[in-house]
Amino acid sequence: MQFEHIVQVNDLAKSELPVLSRSQLWNGLVCRAREPDKFLVGLDHYQLLKEENNYLQRCLELPGLTVNDEVWLTPESRIEYRITPTDQVPGGSLIMEIEEPEPHALFVRFRYCSKHLDEMDEALPYDLFVQQAYVATDIDTIRIIRNLAQN
Repeated sequence: MQFEHIVQVNDLAKSELPVLSRSQLWNGLVCRAREPDKFLVGLDHYQLLKEENNYLQRCLELPGLTVNDEVWLTPESRIEYRITPTDQVPGGSLIMEIEEPEPHALFVRFRYCSKHLDEMDEALPYDLFVQQAYVATDIDTIRIIRNLAQN
C-alpha cells in the first residue's frame, strides 16, 4: 500500500492560532523520532539502539509485537523511517517532509509505503482503515508538536 497526505501546520488566515516556526516544527518531528512514547498510543517500551549524526536505530515494543526501524534525518527538511522486515512485520517506510510554499505557511507531507504479510482478499477495506488511522495519528502529531512548542 502506498499512501500520502498533507497536514497543514500554520493557517495564516486564522490569526488567533499561534504560528509555529520551521525550527519548532522540525524539533517536534525529531522529538517524535527520539521520544516516540509521546506520540504513539500503545507503545509499551522503546530503545534507541544507535544514534549517530542524523541517524537513529530504534526498537519499539508494542503489545505482542516488536518493531525495529532506522530513521534518517535531513535537518529542517525531511525524516525517513524504514521498518526492518521480520516474520511478524513485513516492513515499510514513512517519509515526513516539511513544505513551505510561502513564508510561514508550513505543511508536513506524510508518505507511507507498507507491505502485507500475505496477499489479503480484503486488502482494500484494510488499507482504507489503515489510511484513516495514519491520518488521525499524523494530525495528532502536529497537535502534540504545537503543545510541546507552547510549553
